[in-house]
Amino acid sequence: MPRFPHAESLHLPATFARYVPGRPHPDGRRYLPLLVFDVGTDVPIGVVDRHHLVDPELEGKRGTARLVFLLSTVTLQPEGEQHQALVPEPASRGMASTAPEAFGRVIAVPTWEEQRGTLAYESLYTELLLDIGLGVVGVRTAATAPDLEQSLGKPRLEQGDWIRVGRSRIDILGFEPSAARTPGA
Repeated sequence: MPRFPHAESLHLPATFARYVPGRPHPDGRRYLPLLVFDVGTDVPIGVVDRHHLVDPELEGKRGTARLVFLLSTVTLQPEGEQHQALVPEPASRGMASTAPEAFGRVIAVPTWEEQRGTLAYESLYTELLLDIGLGVVGVRTAATAPDLEQSLGKPRLEQGDWIRVGRSRIDILGFEPSAARTPGA
């Protein structure tokens, strides 16, 4: 099972709207399934369940999705234009968005590893928690650039920074259905 620091803090309220089984592979196996979540935006979010962590029987249930945006580009939002949102990629055209942009405020940076000065470029690996207004998602990414500070817009991302996360692959660490209410409770 994939791990992420502070995974217990990841929470995106969602309805597991649809389970799309992977198409049959020529060798008889199936490609990975697509999970479609309604997260309260105009376009649903599509997540490939690479690790088969979500029970298809939960389709139709409301609950909490634990999502991590991987292999993303990360930039600071322009001063005075900070906002929180999930924005579908233009190509989604009414279908589930599988690579939305996420805008939000950094609430924690549990991992920050950088390498500078030993190569002709600088490299960074980071894991952070991002409040996108709808909930909290994880971001795990690596970056290389001739100058990371120029690329990021500052020497290091910190709690409170407003960032844009783009070109992500989204991974799911789990979906927990909300507790059913009993009549009269």
